[in-house]
Amino acid sequence: MNRTFWIDFIRVVGALLVVVIHVSGRVAGGYAVEDRGEAVGTLGWLASNSFCSLSSAIAVPLFVMVSGALLLGRSEEVIPFYRKRFGKILLPFLGWSCIFILCLRLAGRGLHDETPITLCSSVGAILSGNISGHFWFMYMLISLYLVAPFVSVFVRNASKNMLTCFLILWFVALVVFPVANNTAKDVLSISGVSADFHVDFIPLWVGFFVAGYGLKDVLISKRLAIIGIVIWFCLAMTSPINGYLLKNDPDSSFLIFMGRYVVPIVSHQVTMALIVFLVLRSLGDLPSLASSRFGRLVIFIAPLTFGIYLCHHLFLIPTMGILDKMLGLGTTGSWLLVLCTIPTLTIIFFFAAATLVFSLRWSRFLKFLAP
Repeated sequence: MNRTFWIDFIRVVGALLVVVIHVSGRVAGGYAVEDRGEAVGTLGWLASNSFCSLSSAIAVPLFVMVSGALLLGRSEEVIPFYRKRFGKILLPFLGWSCIFILCLRLAGRGLHDETPITLCSSVGAILSGNISGHFWFMYMLISLYLVAPFVSVFVRNASKNMLTCFLILWFVALVVFPVANNTAKDVLSISGVSADFHVDFIPLWVGFFVAGYGLKDVLISKRLAIIGIVIWFCLAMTSPINGYLLKNDPDSSFLIFMGRYVVPIVSHQVTMALIVFLVLRSLGDLPSLASSRFGRLVIFIAPLTFGIYLCHHLFLIPTMGILDKMLGLGTTGSWLLVLCTIPTLTIIFFFAAATLVFSLRWSRFLKFLAP
């Protein structure tokens, strides 16, 4: 089977960043560190949230954009499309769901919302996503596959100008409107009116889907790719840095204003994901990278990435519990320990999951778990 290296490259990077998100979320509390007070220390907080911020905005969008680049624009009948795509994801999804539920039961734990595990609650958990937090991706992916044949008709018949206008409107709707929503709530609160607007834009992932198709042939130079990496890093760091400063000066009106109105626009996942996709797409087109040892490793791991996403929590959850007791992770005030631990554990869990998925592919009865 002939493979496209830049597709494999983005898949591997996306899977690695997913593991970074979940490791950083546990090493020092990560995105939930506020609930642990000052136990982790302000520098530990900054270190863990920096890793999380650098990865959380772009990991899943990279997967979605790659899917859009591969699937959209094709002339394919609806039923054959559904039969082919859902056959590849539903069996692994159901299989890993049952494995996770069994592991939770053996560990004496409940479901994701602490509901006791029974046959009925397990069926309900599979239908509703109440198993493990990372399974939300599967429900989003199923939704995208349902609309993909119809979106494909749109992009196949849309002109470049129409496609560009769609992506611009999508960007404005997702990046600007939520901040405008916060402004409206604040203005009304000053007037003594209590209101809570819920501006949810369902096309978030459909937009990434279309963006992958629209940008799949866009290449930038090495110089622009380096500049793009620097821009992504700076944008991603605005959120943890502002939060770090706010922890030290919680009454600062300027920092509150920045965190509420400026940072959400500057570090929005749409902006960062599009930048990183363009960078990786362009780097993945370099023949020297594809033919290197690193490139051969990428090609080997890429078919395993879907399975890595589904199973890496099996290694992460029990191991993090043990390390938490041994090293005090989650309560340590050592920012250096946090900074070193996150990439180390990410590599360990990533390759452990890859090894498991690769092994399952050789199993006669369990290879359906390794799509």
